Amino acid sequence: MENINQLKQAISKLDEREAKALLNLIFIRAEQYEEDEMTRILQSIKKSLLQVSRNEEKIEHRQTVHILFGDSPAGSLKAAFRNNPYAKTEEIIVLPHILSVGPIESLHTKKGIENRFQWFKEHYRDDFNDLEEYKQGMLKAIEKIKEIPPYQQILIWTCENAAEQIGLRVVLYLLQNKVNEVFELNTFKVFHELYTYPMLEEEQYPRTSGELAPEKLLQFYEQFEFRSMDCAKRHALLDEGRKLLLSESLLRTWDNDELWHSDVERDDDFIIHCAKKLHKERGKHDYMKAARLIGEVIGHMHQYTGDQWIEYRLRDLIGKEIFTYRGELSAMRLYEVKLKEELLH
Repeated sequence: MENINQLKQAISKLDEREAKALLNLIFIRAEQYEEDEMTRILQSIKKSLLQVSRNEEKIEHRQTVHILFGDSPAGSLKAAFRNNPYAKTEEIIVLPHILSVGPIESLHTKKGIENRFQWFKEHYRDDFNDLEEYKQGMLKAIEKIKEIPPYQQILIWTCENAAEQIGLRVVLYLLQNKVNEVFELNTFKVFHELYTYPMLEEEQYPRTSGELAPEKLLQFYEQFEFRSMDCAKRHALLDEGRKLLLSESLLRTWDNDELWHSDVERDDDFIIHCAKKLHKERGKHDYMKAARLIGEVIGHMHQYTGDQWIEYRLRDLIGKEIFTYRGELSAMRLYEVKLKEELLH
């Protein structure tokens, strides 16, 4: 009886738009699912409404929840929405860090997140305070996703890279018991639908949503044709998300519209190739700034890993005596490297 009264109170708190959206969603789902599945969906709606009712920090009148992967695109979208009506109607959730690299096993759990960031502490030379901030951001984002009320539509921003494609699948896995309408906005595809730049398409620009300016993201959103993700695609992607969360891989590749698990040494040959190129350009076999080499690799590689991953691989190559170094390996700005002489030819 107490739950019934709480449910009545939760429903009474919905404004007209929210109530209509929820009712419309129930009718749509009733057409799509069998009776047993519909019963589960109604239980999920009930649970979500009760959660929202108990949540004193509920944001009123938010119409769309935007989910992005990485601080850069999230910051750009926040800037785009600032000082216009979207600031009051849109909510932004950001999953920080680059999901193409490092452990993602059980990332939907606190233990999985702890394990991921413990691995980075052991293998990266990053500021531990930054890693702690990323960890807390990830925990907070996953809780927020789980608490999205059923009447809000969800827009997931992606691009043609492993990090954002993994994010899409993991988020859909988190949403598997929710009935919300879900939309995907692929910034690469929208960019090339709006603009004709064959050279940029060949160069795979934009590689990430974070490469786009705030005004571009705003334009994409305002011109975006909202088509709800169909059930078949949603189930297929969340199933991929389930498998990813069981994976023990440390590196993932996006190629031909598919995700692949890769060996951690995938980028090593390209690092060596870039070092040879820089030595040749300099006209002498001498030490170069590690940051310069890493920048060259990041600027020309097709996959998106972030500079910390490339620096981790460079240190591994130093350990294998493929590169020599001078300086302090505690941070990439503190040391220089050169390729072993016999590998130059």
